Amino acid sequence: MPDVIFNIYGGTQQVNPNATTAVQNFYGDQFAADKLREEALGGLDLSPEANQFALYINKVEDMPRYLSLLSGCTTATELAQVVMTLMESEPKITKEEAVKERFIEKLVPLVPKIEKGLSIDNIRQRINDALARQPKKRT
Repeated sequence: MPDVIFNIYGGTQQVNPNATTAVQNFYGDQFAADKLREEALGGLDLSPEANQFALYINKVEDMPRYLSLLSGCTTATELAQVVMTLMESEPKITKEEAVKERFIEKLVPLVPKIEKGLSIDNIRQRINDALARQPKKRT
């Protein structure tokens, strides 16, 4: 029997060592959406850092506006306010995600005017402060 190599990237895998056949269905809608997104991002001529941040953005056409808001920040408190704005319109940026290191690390290269207070902990604290100031939603 020839050697077989499986490359598995994410998702759920099932190994059936005694199976005689296996069927795998691929649905192209997600692949097509990813491909269209890549093409749209390529048309914007973004930096590698901005491309990493773009993973959190639903509509590619909003990227220039978001990048403009981020590049205009001069303090970590202003950055936190921009994050609050992003949270209102981007479903991938939740309260939980906004304070995670992986998200904050993607923001730091996009705020060139902030000279001090760019530590992960400081930015996280400013975001938490902004979250605490948000009015509570009534249900």
